[in-house]
Amino acid sequence: MAFLSNLFGKDNTHEFLNACRLGQIENVERFLKNDQIDINSQDEYGKTALICATDMGYRDILELLIKGGANLNIQEENGDTALISAVEIGRVDIVELLIKSGADLNIQDKNGETALRITVKIGNKHIVELLIEGGADLNIQNKNGDTALICAADRGRKDIVELLIKSGADLNIQAKNNNNALNAATKLKRKDVVELLINSGADFNVQDKKGKTALICAADIEAKDIVELLIKGGANLNIQDEYGKTALIYSAQTGYKDVVELLINGGADLNIQEENGNTALEIAAKMEFKNIVELLIKCGGSFRS
Repeated sequence: MAFLSNLFGKDNTHEFLNACRLGQIENVERFLKNDQIDINSQDEYGKTALICATDMGYRDILELLIKGGANLNIQEENGDTALISAVEIGRVDIVELLIKSGADLNIQDKNGETALRITVKIGNKHIVELLIEGGADLNIQNKNGDTALICAADRGRKDIVELLIKSGADLNIQAKNNNNALNAATKLKRKDVVELLINSGADFNVQDKKGKTALICAADIEAKDIVELLIKGGANLNIQDEYGKTALIYSAQTGYKDVVELLINGGADLNIQEENGNTALEIAAKMEFKNIVELLIKCGGSFRS
């Protein structure tokens, strides 16, 4: 990269950036007072003085640079800004300073990550609150299509999920694999997060890339309490995934009698056939789950004619 090729020369740039990295405030002041340097000079990795000082947590130098007119939004080679660097090291005071000074909260790095999504991944609720209050876009998607809400749900962070929902995050955005926040929380067996999303209006019937809904995922992993929540909430019990399998078929093939019973009582169609023409009863019989076979026959399940 040719970041160092600037009008003031490599030596001055190197000395100035080193002073910012090492916390040498007097040297930084000297450069700025004597107008000896371009305040936005970048090193070979694209880092500015502001990013260098942020990386090392030197708030006093940041204040000097901001007062001197430093560009808050320059990105280094990986797309990180000073704000992204500040959230990565968890410096609440520096994040506050950058937000108050007008930093762009929605810049994305090379992976499409914003300061908000990175903070959610780290799990720093205080900084999440600061970014939301500062006006961060809650629904920006990274390269995989994940939002801050999907990220929080995927990590089981109910407190952050709740904060994002209250702040207006879109509950039903799907990532590139068609996963959404509800499916992510279901796969973790996080009943508390699932319940929060359901009560907030999440779409129960969104299907991921393999055609699985939250209900199918819950049935497949024997998350009985989540199955119960989804049934009570009005989830479609008969949606089929890419293999033609329903929640009932998954619970029958894995031997989860309690889940099978819940689905039957909820009104699931017992005789839907998967891609090979097998019903839940036939699959349970092949797996030798006698108790499930008896239950399905008793409730009206049938073999193919």
